[in-house]
Amino acid sequence: MATWTALYINYSDLDKVTLQIKDFTGIIDIEKGSYPTDFYSSYLLESAVPNYLVVGQTQNDWITVRYNSFSRLEDLGVSISNSFSCKVIITMAQSVTDAYYFALYDKGHKLREIEVEQDDSKNIDFGKHFDFEGEKVGKRKEYGNEVYYRFDFECIDDYCEKFGLTIQSDYDNVKWTILKGEQNQPKISDYIKSLSRQHKKPWWKFW
Repeated sequence: MATWTALYINYSDLDKVTLQIKDFTGIIDIEKGSYPTDFYSSYLLESAVPNYLVVGQTQNDWITVRYNSFSRLEDLGVSISNSFSCKVIITMAQSVTDAYYFALYDKGHKLREIEVEQDDSKNIDFGKHFDFEGEKVGKRKEYGNEVYYRFDFECIDDYCEKFGLTIQSDYDNVKWTILKGEQNQPKISDYIKSLSRQHKKPWWKFW
């Protein structure tokens, strides 16, 4: 896992969810098919409303939405959880930059939000801690005599499991609904290519 952005909806009506996402993004074209091979190269450079989303029923009671932006999608989380009186979980992770995000919405309200980056000053710890959490965010670690707490993708995975959600599933066995809008916004992949052409620094130092 290098880059991960996904929204999960505790609801079973895929068509209703897809329609609401379509209205939110303004994307007109919808296709059905297997998981698209070009999705991961479509990530937007800015934290904008995504223009490429892949929607599928990955569990009987959970719908997965993969999207190509680092937007927290707070408005969508509020809207969907309110419309369907359900839970919505939003997750983001970027392992190379060591940034991780988890948010839970329920019936139109944001109950929990965690964001951890390398720069501790930007960290978010919003809402009442879950019963399975400790006083500090993340798992307790020890290094010599030093004790610290780390919130990472493993923690996101564990948090989701507490709500009956498995986020690492076999996408090949899912029938996907693909919403792909105009691909005219700057992409991370384009920026990396431009850096390579300018010989400023290799792509692995950008991430």
